[in-house]
Amino acid sequence: EIRSSGPISFARFMELALHHPEHGYYARGPERLGRGGDFFTASDVGATFGACLSRQLVEMDALLGKPATFHYVEHGAGRGLLARDVEDALCAKEPGLARRFNAVLVDTSSGMRAAAAGRLPEARVEAAGVARPAGAGCVVAVELFDALPVHRVRRRGEALVEVLVALEGDTLVEAEGPPGADLSAWAEAYGAAPEDGDEAEACLALGPTLAGLATSIDRGFIVIVDYGHEAKRLFSPAHRRGTLMAYHRHRANEDYLLRVGEQDLTAHVNLTALRVEAEVLGLRVAGITTQDRFLIANGILDGLDTDEGGPVAATKRRLQAKQLIHPDGMGRTFKVAVLTKGMEPPPSIRGLADPFAR
Repeated sequence: EIRSSGPISFARFMELALHHPEHGYYARGPERLGRGGDFFTASDVGATFGACLSRQLVEMDALLGKPATFHYVEHGAGRGLLARDVEDALCAKEPGLARRFNAVLVDTSSGMRAAAAGRLPEARVEAAGVARPAGAGCVVAVELFDALPVHRVRRRGEALVEVLVALEGDTLVEAEGPPGADLSAWAEAYGAAPEDGDEAEACLALGPTLAGLATSIDRGFIVIVDYGHEAKRLFSPAHRRGTLMAYHRHRANEDYLLRVGEQDLTAHVNLTALRVEAEVLGLRVAGITTQDRFLIANGILDGLDTDEGGPVAATKRRLQAKQLIHPDGMGRTFKVAVLTKGMEPPPSIRGLADPFAR
């Protein structure tokens, strides 16, 4: 594509590197994830995250009036680990909701969809863009937005330039060019790359992606779990090089143009942009909290002081909880945003309450 048309945006490069149906990073499916892959998710830690989310879904179901069918639509569902954990927890603790529970799992990767269908044969597994409005329920997206293609910008004195991907011989290299009107407007709106030499990412795909999530239900909740910051912090001196990272065999690097299709590429989510795009779509932001607060409010610490199931099982539960809520790890790095659709005013939910408040 570069040879035929010239330099491309980093967003286009990232889209191809991650999602090309044959050569993209996610095309190879489940082998990319887990401890044997390049990174792991909360569900790779164990079933604890799904059990906590199931408790939140029980409250959401009650706030929705316990509809005849509760639709659980997970975008970026991967191998179906989270949905399996949620459904197992509901079957064990809330059989009434489990009988009304309808899981729809959405993923761009055919390999991931095959793995999810095998893990949850009772679920409907769809490619991205296929899911349709389906009554009341909850849409879930865990580490979906951080993998969306991003444009890169750089400040050169008073001017903002876009960082492009070009070729020198057979080697991919950076190039610079003038940003398009949409990219310039986005950067100005959120204060991206404010000082000379600063670099930043702009995710113009955030709005369309959120719109796709919103069309998955007619009424209910949207839960987004990802790492990110409000724009003021995202574009502060703490992130002068931006937040874009590549991950290969559980090691982070900045060699974005190497190992194409063989490493993950991610960037932090602009939570301010998420709020703005939600309002544009007519959604309401019920709140944004940290993962540790969300999980503690939903009972992750309950029973950790007992040896239920034996000492080995008890130790395993404690280690899982520690990994998910430790403030220097996943606990504060990951944020949980809860949006509502068709619910006025947005109801209060336990996951957004501060469990540390006295």
